[in-house]
Amino acid sequence: MVMAPTRQERKESIAIMRKKQILDAAFKVFSEKGFAMATTAEIAKLSGVAEGTIYNYFTNKRDLIVSVIQNLIMDVSLLDLIGRLPSGEIHNTFESIIQNRFDLINREGLSTLPIILSEIMRDPEMKVLWSQKVLTPFLNQMGQMVRVMQSTGKFQKLEPEVVVRAIAGMIMGFVMLKLMEGEGSPLNQISQDTVSADLAKLILHGLLNPEQEI
Repeated sequence: MVMAPTRQERKESIAIMRKKQILDAAFKVFSEKGFAMATTAEIAKLSGVAEGTIYNYFTNKRDLIVSVIQNLIMDVSLLDLIGRLPSGEIHNTFESIIQNRFDLINREGLSTLPIILSEIMRDPEMKVLWSQKVLTPFLNQMGQMVRVMQSTGKFQKLEPEVVVRAIAGMIMGFVMLKLMEGEGSPLNQISQDTVSADLAKLILHGLLNPEQEI
């Protein structure tokens, strides 16, 4: 027999739904108007909630825009893939992580992501929030994964803080460059599977041909 959800469970479900509505509406408004011109009143109207409801979930507009990006780029599927690496097939999992990032930028409206990120980087308060809510937790999780992989002998004994930033920088930079190139990117003439496989191989094995001496 399936139990009916409790009052607390229904309350939590409604809260999750409302927060998602606000984040989706905020991304649309920030994308169209930028941070300065966007208003919480407009975001509330688009999301179908009272303006005051926004402040039940977010401290202010700066917290909201950083949370929008956090929701977009730190999705559950990405974190799950990173968590699988120590026990999974490394090359295939790296390909899946890269595919996950390509799937992200292929979503409607994501062409404005570099603009929103640049606004965050120009504002000292938002930059601190970005580091606290997104960058540091992500790098810490990546660092934990690298240390586990090193302890099993699957990764070289390099400085984990160097490794995580190199991997994250390569994937994020690659994806962002493709996004900025737009329709004219040569990568659009190559299958996404091939691009993901080549980038994963490059990250894991480097440029050097193992048959060549240097």
